[in-house]
Amino acid sequence: MRAHREELQRVQIGLVGLAAVLLVVTLANLVIDNVRKDAASDATAAAIEQGIAGVANATASGAASTPNEPLADLGVTPGADSAAPVTVPSVPDLQPDPRLRQRMDQDPDGQQSLPAQ
Repeated sequence: MRAHREELQRVQIGLVGLAAVLLVVTLANLVIDNVRKDAASDATAAAIEQGIAGVANATASGAASTPNEPLADLGVTPGADSAAPVTVPSVPDLQPDPRLRQRMDQDPDGQQSLPAQ
């Protein structure tokens, strides 16, 4: 009878501990979400203010702004004003070989082969 009470007490302590950990994690998640939302709203407000100021400066001066390219300034990558055209690598569509007479994804027995891992 005493062993049963001790087991029940251990289970209760474990469940209370689990609930406490869950509560702490939930509260931490709420705090982190609120901080992220505040930071995002502050960053959005700052970006809007900078955008308005940038538009006002661009219309007042009439000059085009140069893009901020720190890697190009260091000479690591070419700048946007370089004479070399930007090419996007293309991958041809993968089509089966028209000269192929039989399927290669199956064994001669008719069973489908699995890729080696």
